Order: sequence, then structure tokens, then C-alpha cells
Amino acid sequence: ALAASVGGLTTGCGARGRNLKFSSLDQVLTELALLEANAPVALQQPWSLYKVLQHASQSMEYSMTGYPVMDPPSRQTLARLVFNYFRKQGYMYHDLGAVVPGAPEIPDDGPLEDGYLRLRNAMSDFRNFTGELMPHFSYGQLTREEWEIAHSMHCADHFSCMIYTVAS
Repeated sequence: ALAASVGGLTTGCGARGRNLKFSSLDQVLTELALLEANAPVALQQPWSLYKVLQHASQSMEYSMTGYPVMDPPSRQTLARLVFNYFRKQGYMYHDLGAVVPGAPEIPDDGPLEDGYLRLRNAMSDFRNFTGELMPHFSYGQLTREEWEIAHSMHCADHFSCMIYTVAS
């Protein structure tokens, strides 16, 4: 009920998706390899595969450098409750067309190999990052473990709405 009460924070592809549940970046890497091996994929979300890969990368990068715009504290308090709910259920669902506030616009199309590489690099950078992680624009301050879960669930939500069009 909590997630349903916050509107735009929780709208994803719902029952149309594959309902992936990731809690680690290793799971993201495994799915990324499957996406590459099974391209093209059918998308049940508003963005192209390239744009999704760039968006996921952008989110990981901002966890290390800081988000351009932060939600007001009242929204962060509510969003933190939603994040805790997502953690408890083991997956998240959110507006798959929502951009990172204040971030540069991501083009709809580009070389997929660039998208895959940027996401792999962002995950590697995150894993090797020894500095202080920055607050999430909506959830606020997260521990390293919470950040990995947040990034993993975020990717899983987007990847859930991608259907392989060739048999694996």
C-alpha cells in the first residue's frame, strides 16, 4: 500500500515485465551479457535500449560525483520509506521514463556498444570507488550496500521491461 500511495515514484511496466530481482551488480552484469547476446530486444518502456543503458550509467556515476538536483527533504523522507519497502520486497518499480533531475538530456539513439561499455565502466568505477558516496537525489544518504542494492534494483526494473526476441 505504501508504494501505491506515492504515485510517480512507483510506476513501472508492471505485469508486462519479466519481474527481475537483482540485489548485486554481478546480477546486472550477467543480464547485460544476456541482453548483448540476445539483441535485439523488444522494449516495454518509453526509452530505447541505448537510452536505458546511458540512464543507468548516469545514475551510478552520480552516486560518486553527486546529483545535479536534489528532491526537497519532505519528498526524500517519503522516498526513503519507499526505498525501504522496495528493499524488503526485493525489487523496485518506478517511472521508466523519468529522467535524473537536472541531468543532461540523453539522446534516444546511439551505438549500443557505447551504452554497454559505459554501464560496465560505471559499475567498475562504483565497485572501486573509495571516496564518500553522495546522497541519492530522492532517497537521501545511502550506505555502500544500499547503493549497490539501489543500482541493482534500478537496472532490474528497466531490464524487466526488455523481452528477448531470439531464443537463448
